[in-house]
Amino acid sequence: MIKISNSKLIIIFTKLLILLVIAKLISVVVWWFLPSHGMELSTKENYQPKYQRVSFMTMIEADVKVKSKQKDSGESITNMLLKGLYGKGKNGFVIVAMKATSKKTTIVEVGEKYEGYKLESISAKSAMFSKNGLDFMLSLDKIKVDGIVTKVQNKDNVSYEESSIVYRDDITYYSKNPKQIWKDISIKEIKDGKKTKGFKVTRIVNGSKFANLGLKKGDLIIKANNIRLQSYKEVLSIYNTLDKLDMIQVVVLRANEEVELVYEIN
Repeated sequence: MIKISNSKLIIIFTKLLILLVIAKLISVVVWWFLPSHGMELSTKENYQPKYQRVSFMTMIEADVKVKSKQKDSGESITNMLLKGLYGKGKNGFVIVAMKATSKKTTIVEVGEKYEGYKLESISAKSAMFSKNGLDFMLSLDKIKVDGIVTKVQNKDNVSYEESSIVYRDDITYYSKNPKQIWKDISIKEIKDGKKTKGFKVTRIVNGSKFANLGLKKGDLIIKANNIRLQSYKEVLSIYNTLDKLDMIQVVVLRANEEVELVYEIN
């Protein structure tokens, strides 16, 4: 009885030992293939941005202030006079002079330089120049001009006379009384072959409005506001826009010399 029991215990112990060995082997294998670091639970964060109040009126006002500051940033040119201007924006020309020699005037077109200042643009009563990266504003001179004073010579060898004043009342009068125009002045179209060379003043009444504007008998009108007059179409085009202009520039051929007449419309 005792021997049988002992043998059964040995068998049971042996089986347990074998099971322990197998379990150990399995654990070693699993440990070998698993990663060395542990796994962590990934949680999703709920981000709430900071609340900020935005006023669109404040944004608009700030933008207007910046633009106004930029617009008024042009400095003044103290040694130069602006005696006349024609055009707007990037098109046109101005009549300028140095204060030291105010009688010696020069025509400067947009994009050209005068005394180191480049004309950038033209507005209603001022012109914007630039020099060394800075902007300079030159306002229209308030000096009253009474008729024609003198002639000067510009870089293109075209002489011009200081600006005269044309009153809108006179323009209105002639527009309503076109027959009066031909009583005061006669103009004839001059052609060079088939092309119109200009319009010649064949007669002008002394003391008339046209005579006071500096036109003379024999003048050949070839340009107006930088437009070459090659037909009556260009003449009528300028005539129909007189009520919208502040200045008129006329170039005439006088004694084989081009003379530029500038008229301010008040």
